This record gives sequence, structure tokens and C-alpha cells, in this order.
Amino acid sequence: MPSIHVRHLPLVVGLIITAGLSARSTPGEPIPTSDPATSEPVTSTPAPIRQTDDRGKPLPFTTRFPNRWSANNNGTSYEPCTALNDAELTSLGLDPTTVRDAALANHQTARGCIWKYFGKFMGGISQTTGNRPTFEYELTDTEWYIRSYTTTIGGRLAIVNYWDRTSCVTIVKVENARVTTIVNRVLTLTPESELCNLAIEFTKLTIPKMPPPAP
Repeated sequence: MPSIHVRHLPLVVGLIITAGLSARSTPGEPIPTSDPATSEPVTSTPAPIRQTDDRGKPLPFTTRFPNRWSANNNGTSYEPCTALNDAELTSLGLDPTTVRDAALANHQTARGCIWKYFGKFMGGISQTTGNRPTFEYELTDTEWYIRSYTTTIGGRLAIVNYWDRTSCVTIVKVENARVTTIVNRVLTLTPESELCNLAIEFTKLTIPKMPPPAP
């Protein structure tokens, strides 16, 4: 089954798990070892888990995954979770207090966040970045969508994929990675144009925060 079908499941779209959580230890817990000179147990303290983006801005939550940033999503320094401030999120109809990490596991490909819209049954939006599949591959992998087309958003080439009556997706290239924005609204029937416009407007507001695409 092509990976695109799994990545765009409602509200967990873009969340591809490439490695499970460690079965041996929990991130942040001391790791017991032995001192060969005394044969006495020695407890080593692991390094603290990173909680800031590349600019030093704190994440809007506490991540428990030491490899939230990994070789799976290091194609760009852009961090979706810190790109917009509360006022900008609110201007898009999103409730900043609902933010949560898109990561479901350590070493996950998708790095980003999910927010909910204000109002009952208004759904949510996610924005994630990852190295694979590439933006160039996404240009050709369109069979899963009712409608797929390219457009320009904020001066940048973008893919718009209308998944079904509940979801619309935009994808842009940022440095050597892709950034995927997905709107999901299951319980409130929303016209295609309105649904996709929500994804486009979020993308438009974040593009100025993104580094340019690599050649």
C-alpha cells in the first residue's frame, strides 16, 4: 500500500512512525550500569531531552522523545510548532491552547504540531515536516485524491490535494524537506473550496517563516 494513504488518515495524517519506542528504557529515566572495579550498580543520568527549536525558541509542549529531531526530518531547520504566535493562530480561527505534538513515537518522520479550531465540531489542522517522501515525489503521487493540483502560495510552488469531503492538504518544499499542512473537519460538512482555503491560508501565513527550497 503506498505510504501516502497511511500518512493522510484524519488528524493523524503525516504521522508516519518509522521507529517504535524503546522497549528497554523510558526517555529521561536513569539507566543502570555496573562499575567494573567494584561490581556495584552505577546509575548514569541521560542528557536532557531537547525542548527548543533551532532558534532556541521553546516548544509549546514538553516532548518526551529524545529523537524528535532526527535524520528522518533534518532536511530543514523550520519548526512548525513555533512558526506562528498565539495571535497569528487565533487570526486563523485556531485555539492556541489546544496545541499538541504530532509525534507519536521516537524517531518519527513527521515533526510538527496539531491544533483545533474554535467552535464545536470545527475540526483541526496539522503542519509537519519530513524528509521522505520528497516534494518531487509528492508531485506525482496523486492517485489517492479526488482532486490534486499545483498553485503558488506566498510566491512558492505548492501542491493542493483534496482528499475527501473531510480533508484537504497542502505541500511545499522547504530546504531539503517538505512541509505538509492538513485540515481535517469530519463532523461539519464543509465545501471543498472552503476546506482547502483553510489549508492554503495557514500555509500562506507560515511560508515567510520558512527557509527557501533547495535547488
